[in-house]
Amino acid sequence: MIMIKRLMLGVLLGLMTLTTQIAQAADFVIADIRIEGLQRVDNALAFRFLPLQVGDEVDQRALAAATRSLFKSGYFEDISLQRDDNILVIKLKERPAIASIALSGNKIIGTEQLQGALKSAKLIEGEIFQQSTLAQIELELERQYNAMGRYSVLVETRVQELEENRVGLEVEINEGVNSVISQINIIGNNQYSDSQLLDLMSLRADGFWSLFSKSSQYSREKLTADLENIRSHYLDRGHVLFNIESTQVAIAADKTQVFITININEGPEFKVGEVNISGDVPVAEDQVRKLVGAIQGDVFSRYELMNVGQEVKQLLGDNGFAFAEVQPVPLVNNEDSTVDLQFLIRSGKRTYVRRINFNGNTRTVDDVLRREMRQMEGGVASFADIRASRLRLQRLGYFSSVNVNTKPVAGTDDMLDVEFDVVEGLTADWSIMLGYTDGEGAFWGGSINQNNFLGTGNKLEASLSSSASTQEYNFSYLNPYYTVNGVSLGVDVTYQQRDYSEIDVSSYATDRVGLGMQFGYPLSDNANLSFNLGYEKIDLTLGSSVTTQLQEFVDAEGAEFAQYKGNISYKDNNLNDFWYPTEGRSHNLNLFLALPGSDLNYYQAKYNYRYFTPLDNSANYIASFGAQLGYTDTFGSSTLTPPFANYYAGGFGSVRGFGHNSLGPKASDDSPMGGQILTTATGEWIFPLLDDMPSVRTMLFLDVGNVFAQGDFSGADLRASTGFSLAWLTPVGPLTLVMAQPLVSEPTDSTTSTHITLGRSY
Repeated sequence: MIMIKRLMLGVLLGLMTLTTQIAQAADFVIADIRIEGLQRVDNALAFRFLPLQVGDEVDQRALAAATRSLFKSGYFEDISLQRDDNILVIKLKERPAIASIALSGNKIIGTEQLQGALKSAKLIEGEIFQQSTLAQIELELERQYNAMGRYSVLVETRVQELEENRVGLEVEINEGVNSVISQINIIGNNQYSDSQLLDLMSLRADGFWSLFSKSSQYSREKLTADLENIRSHYLDRGHVLFNIESTQVAIAADKTQVFITININEGPEFKVGEVNISGDVPVAEDQVRKLVGAIQGDVFSRYELMNVGQEVKQLLGDNGFAFAEVQPVPLVNNEDSTVDLQFLIRSGKRTYVRRINFNGNTRTVDDVLRREMRQMEGGVASFADIRASRLRLQRLGYFSSVNVNTKPVAGTDDMLDVEFDVVEGLTADWSIMLGYTDGEGAFWGGSINQNNFLGTGNKLEASLSSSASTQEYNFSYLNPYYTVNGVSLGVDVTYQQRDYSEIDVSSYATDRVGLGMQFGYPLSDNANLSFNLGYEKIDLTLGSSVTTQLQEFVDAEGAEFAQYKGNISYKDNNLNDFWYPTEGRSHNLNLFLALPGSDLNYYQAKYNYRYFTPLDNSANYIASFGAQLGYTDTFGSSTLTPPFANYYAGGFGSVRGFGHNSLGPKASDDSPMGGQILTTATGEWIFPLLDDMPSVRTMLFLDVGNVFAQGDFSGADLRASTGFSLAWLTPVGPLTLVMAQPLVSEPTDSTTSTHITLGRSY
């Protein structure tokens, strides 16, 4: 009712102001024009809207047209045209200006956001105020709340007159309550059930779980996105003629409930018919046909079609055709329900890299970055080499971000520049390590680590760590590019005190001092081979309760050893993340050999394998598999394996559900003594528990394994367990809670249902 009165008043005022007051109705020639009453509006602006000028002969009709033109400008509330001799006098009353717009009552939507919406609609301070402005403000604010599913919102505006022909607008908002979805109906679906299609939507009918997710709150934007999800679902499953016929959104009288009805036409299922290639194909055609022909005969999928087109474009880009265009064109055959595909290829010229530039490396010298490049300046541009170069820069650990762009060189159609933008990270840092494992309890440590020493790319590290069983000190220096071919050279010094009785192993301790030199040789971007030659002095100290096996070893070999050691290590790692990988695999093979001149003659071989593969396109569900194999034995004059060379199993990082290091052969006092053969395996199903918390990882697992004495391996003695693991990535590493249940065990085994660890990954 208030709005109707306002509109009627505006109409009456408009009719009144259209009455032009002219002193003399007779025609006359304008000798001059004088405008009176202007305050803010400039004279020039008023003349712009006046269709009259000096020298014009005017009559009453011309003056009425001039009045309408001035009113149409929107700047004036009242207009009077008068004649003073042959001078046309125009008396104007300006409309007031909006001095302020004050919002109150809004909590759900912030004031800044609402003012931004009003600004987009040109409803801002300084604009000319008209009665229709009030309706515009109310409609715009209601639109903002309607988009959030609040249809019961009430907006009321009041006008406060101010001095100097200005007004202040006071807007009071009653946000009302959310309009919830009571029902979603889908009509016309035969191939897929209502529940399958509803699962594709983010909007949900009101229910218990919607209290936590707010999925029952209606939003036009969400509905539009949901309809596109349904459309994509059908187009990716062969329904080329799928169409959403209509969508009805009905709102209850009290504006608190919303009813959605979606009418669809599924159409028949289509398969891929003939697949043809046209245009210029600068690479071996069978390579392209291998990509595009893979989908022939399959159910048509828009996603797969675009994916294949992108793969062909990437193939061309990897072979130097950076500006190639690939356009997949579907041709629908209604007669046999097939879709013929035509891939139009425009390869363009072979492209070369003119220059590679680095931006943002304020500490690291260019040479350190250039030696990681797989794409060379002056060479044929290869997207594969450019991606590999970016990945190598990321793996350095020197930069917090690495981005790459290719830019065509102006004036050419076969050259581009490659721009790497990097942000220097904290390569030099002091760190403090705090953690906990169920095997060793609390541990702490600290390190000084310079991964990019003086910007040269060399690595310098000094560290110490302490736990109930171990005190360790390390110093190392590594030049990863000792030669231009990527051969690395480093030196390390270590000192370690370890009390094995503190980790539930036989009662003895070792003091070890070592010096080593390491060489590394890259085999590929992901794999490298390293060699280590060194010397180590080991002192073995027996505890208060000495087992028979330990005493026999000391009697035969002594308690002080000088060891010359050689190590060969092969690593191949393409996991896509250090803590929480979702894809890739890693191999780690390590061979240790006591060199001639050593007091103890033994060798060790250990292999570690990890594999991750996503089970869906978004990598929310992941399958993982891991295995550890180890073997140690003596040779020459030595007959007993050193106890500190044995392998242990059980607990976190091994076979969960069993005590830490508790599996395998037992000593005379029934304490674990380890074994010479290690075999463990794990299978994991990783799934999201909290979608909006990527720092949390949850999984179900199955572990199998044990350690065995030399010659005593038996599959019947393998232990197995299953359980649930939750990890949260904190600043000091993952905090992991494991709940496990042994599946295959013996009464004498030490079992545990819970493992807690902080600062380690598995």
